[in-house]
Amino acid sequence: MLITSIKLIIMGRVDWPEVYRHCEMIGVKSFAVVGITALFTGFAMSLQIARELVLFGADTAIGGVVSLALVREIGPITAGVMLAGRVGSSIAAELTTMMITEQIDALQVMRIDPVEYLVVPRYVAGMLMMPVLSIYAMAIGLIAGIQIANSAANLPAATFLDSVKQTILDRDFTVHFIKAFINATIVIMFSCAIGLSTRGGAEDVGIATTRAIVWTMTMIFVFNYIVTALTYSPR
Repeated sequence: MLITSIKLIIMGRVDWPEVYRHCEMIGVKSFAVVGITALFTGFAMSLQIARELVLFGADTAIGGVVSLALVREIGPITAGVMLAGRVGSSIAAELTTMMITEQIDALQVMRIDPVEYLVVPRYVAGMLMMPVLSIYAMAIGLIAGIQIANSAANLPAATFLDSVKQTILDRDFTVHFIKAFINATIVIMFSCAIGLSTRGGAEDVGIATTRAIVWTMTMIFVFNYIVTALTYSPR
């Protein structure tokens, strides 16, 4: 399904009105839940890091440590997991329902490719919106880190940001975007594949939804580690 979708995209067979509609569903409607999750993740992580570094007299390094974790790990994972729960489950349930009610069979009878009609617009929308949501989660977490560093360690925002500038490199953002694109592929492809391969009755809709969430979240963490291991190098 992934190879077929990529071929169709290269051939220009993309329904852009459908892509824009799915961008709203995948991206715009996910901003609130991703923002709240990133905010409190940033609060908790920054509070723990700030307290530990203050004990060792390394309070000026708080910004660098927090930002590195946000750019390389927390930002992509937060956006990926939230989309797996919110979007992946929705896609799997929708496509499973279409399979059960024989709507997919009707598309094939009308000589409409289900992958081109159903999968490609969702995949393109996911690839467009996941990096945006990842950057958004990273920015929210960074704001939370600045607030916690100021309140818990009396660290001025200027000192925090100066540590960020000295720590974050261009390659860290490269890793961030690689993870975002991989997460988008995992969420959309696993959800669509599970939805289009499930047959049965109403009970199977819930089973497919559960499978989609479990598989997408598991693969997000697996590939996050793989990318981190492959891109790790001493600073």
